Amino acid sequence: MWAPALAGAAWQSDSTRSAINIGLTGHSGFIIPHSSDIKDISGSNPWGIEADVSLHFTNERAWQYLQGYPRLGAALAYYNFDNPDVLGSAYTLLLYVEPFLSAHRRFSLSFRFGAGLAYMDNIYHPETNPDNLFYSTRVSFPLEVNLLGNYRLNERWMLRAGGTYKHISNGGLRQPNKGINFPSATLGLNYALRPAAFPERQASAGMREQQERNFLVAIFGTGKDRRDEPSRKLPLLGISAYVSQPIGRISALTGGAEWIADYTLRKHLQDEEDGRNFQRGALLVGHELRIGRFRFNQQLGVYVYSPYKARDPVYQRWGLEYHTAGHMFYGINLKAHRHVADFLDARVGFRF
Repeated sequence: MWAPALAGAAWQSDSTRSAINIGLTGHSGFIIPHSSDIKDISGSNPWGIEADVSLHFTNERAWQYLQGYPRLGAALAYYNFDNPDVLGSAYTLLLYVEPFLSAHRRFSLSFRFGAGLAYMDNIYHPETNPDNLFYSTRVSFPLEVNLLGNYRLNERWMLRAGGTYKHISNGGLRQPNKGINFPSATLGLNYALRPAAFPERQASAGMREQQERNFLVAIFGTGKDRRDEPSRKLPLLGISAYVSQPIGRISALTGGAEWIADYTLRKHLQDEEDGRNFQRGALLVGHELRIGRFRFNQQLGVYVYSPYKARDPVYQRWGLEYHTAGHMFYGINLKAHRHVADFLDARVGFRF
């Protein structure tokens, strides 16, 4: 109902130029205690403030690539971890891509993925700060994903609200490096320095094919801290197969299975002289948000084979994938038992 009114506005008279935006956003959240070693210092509530500038593309090529009008931008942020003696603060610079769904309407949804650099001002030190096992280098690498609802107040001002998930670690350059994971509630305001039009478009034949039912197979892996020596890692490998059935223009239901070989668990069982198998198998069911070539999926897993019992019989997975014009896809995925993260993996797969 808002589309005709917005389409008739003077600021949408030029459909070829891109919009330029600036924004200010606040964050308030909590730290996920994903390891027993950091549980005692994970009870704080981080908060942050972020300023960003972005270019919002409006052309046909950009829309076909993501099935939405994407923003490309840079964000500068300060995060206070609410524990100055141990965790200190972080100063981050992110580059991000953020597709918008229904950008031509007054209310729209957007999904952001960003990566960059972070400066940590109170890192681990064996004598002066031995409790900070999250990060041990001044320079680290932040990753960010969020989902926001956007309400356009007028031709220049936009109110934004939603949730953000952030991960900061040094990529294993130095130990300890548990990494800090903190989801947050997000509230912000954007101002268009240069407004632009967002025409309503139709998907090309190639993109419509990607939106059909898919069968997918992926292999994944990561390095995981050993239980006996947290400063050392062992590999974790797995394979996943599932089907994705669309139920709307951007939504799909998923179902499948995965098999995981965690070599830190094998080492633990060997040390305990426990002969049980260290591998685990599970069934998965979930939902997938398809935004052009990107897919954000959420799945619930139930162990069907686990000789050595896990923390819980069920777990959650949160993933982001990029699908090529061919049949390959690449992604990252977080596995967690309730509020405790198990591991973050990288994956490559085939879609058919």
